Amino acid sequence: MNNFNTNLINLFRLQKFLPIINSKEIDIDIKKIEKLLKKNDTIKCIEVTLREENSFKNALILKEKFPFIYFGLGSLLSLEMYQKYNHESFDFYISPGIISDIASLELSNYIPGSETVNDFNNLYNKGYNLIKFFPASLSGGSQKLKAIQSIYKELNFIPTGGITSENMNEYLDLENVICVGMSNF
Repeated sequence: MNNFNTNLINLFRLQKFLPIINSKEIDIDIKKIEKLLKKNDTIKCIEVTLREENSFKNALILKEKFPFIYFGLGSLLSLEMYQKYNHESFDFYISPGIISDIASLELSNYIPGSETVNDFNNLYNKGYNLIKFFPASLSGGSQKLKAIQSIYKELNFIPTGGITSENMNEYLDLENVICVGMSNF
């Protein structure tokens, strides 16, 4: 069974949203994080996506600059990507969908993404207790998670994709949502 790290789940729950850095320019990333931390002292976890050529290099710099933050790598698309980057010991790894090869490793710090009840069921049966619900706004939004929370009582979700300050509370009011992922903060 593959239960996600309880300490990180508690930190996600306390901070209410997971800041997502779509890293392009390190100076902008640093300023964005510094501004965020000044406004919100509950932020202990940040995801850096691997969408740009220099994203990983920037993630390493951010990890060094902010050693008190738990950094995760997002947008993992394959086992090869995980293997390429896991030697740097990031605190968590997130994919937009289920990467079966990574899921089979039974890591306690991997968050697979999903949008379907079928996938939720398969992940539940593999022992996963935390799922990235992506793309949330295009996949039924908070109403979908509300509809399944009485069925999958042990599943927790981090909705991302289309989350804004206007709709985030619709998600945060649900028992099965521990935080929301947002790149616009």
